[in-house]
This record gives sequence, structure tokens and C-alpha cells, in this order.
Amino acid sequence: MNFEETYNRLFKPVLAYVQSRVQHADAAADVAARVWQKAFEHRDQYRPEEGLADQWIFGIARNEVNKYFGFWGLRRFLSLTPQEELFPAHEELPPQQLERQELNRRLWAALQRLDNRERDLVSLKFYGGFNNRQIARLTGYSESNVGTILSRALHKLRVWVGDV
Repeated sequence: MNFEETYNRLFKPVLAYVQSRVQHADAAADVAARVWQKAFEHRDQYRPEEGLADQWIFGIARNEVNKYFGFWGLRRFLSLTPQEELFPAHEELPPQQLERQELNRRLWAALQRLDNRERDLVSLKFYGGFNNRQIARLTGYSESNVGTILSRALHKLRVWVGDV
């Protein structure tokens, strides 16, 4: 695997995937940085015969996101930073941006209502850019199961967000 080429090609999709799972931008950037740090440190462990480099990198990303959420509750409970500082107030925006922001807020809230498996598959599909076959190889689910889970998750999102 050419690490530099892989990094350049996958930087944005990995960051988008992490951001789709971790709402706070700074925390998402930290998680994404850990993904690339781990990938670089363990690049000699990548085995092309076991799957594509993309799958290996996104496997690391999934693990790092799960670790983040494993410690998230503890960090929130023990944080020295007031929650208001973590999420600053929004400035005045034009009506179109406010509408888009509201839609994004509703979508984020709807994504949080999905179970972890559904949220992970939706993120891999739409933020990671994987097709169902690639998601199946990455997660260990069958391709038809991935399709079924995604279809049901998207139906829930449409209902919860209101057809967009």
C-alpha cells in the first residue's frame, strides 16, 4: 500500500465518515487524526489479500469512533469544560443557511435515533462512499443484510426528518 496515495485519496471520505458519527468538529478532527496515526504506525500490518486498503482504513476509523463513544460519557461527566463552551452559539445567518442548518440539525437528531448498527452502515454508505458489497466485507454482514438494514434505516430517517 502506498500510504501517501491512500491518505490523499481517503482523507476527505474518512473525515466525512467520522464527522457523520461525531458531531463536534474538533472532536471529529481529533478522531480522524488518530485514524491516520494508527494507520501509519501499523501500515506494515495491512494485508492486501485480506481486503482493500480502503476497507482497512475504514475499519480503523470505525474502531476509533467506537472508542470515542466508549469514553464520551466519561469525558462528559468528568469534563472541566462547561458544555456551553463546547458548542458555541450560532451567529446570525441568511434564511437559506438557517433552513439548511435546521435540516442538518433534524438529520443529525434522526441519525442519533438509529441504533449503532444502522447509523454505522448509513455513515459508511453516504459519508464513506462505500457500496453495499464493500460495506458487507468491512462489517461481516451479508450484502443482502446490508441492503435491508440500509433500506429500513433510510425509511426511518425519511419519516423522522420529513421527506427531504
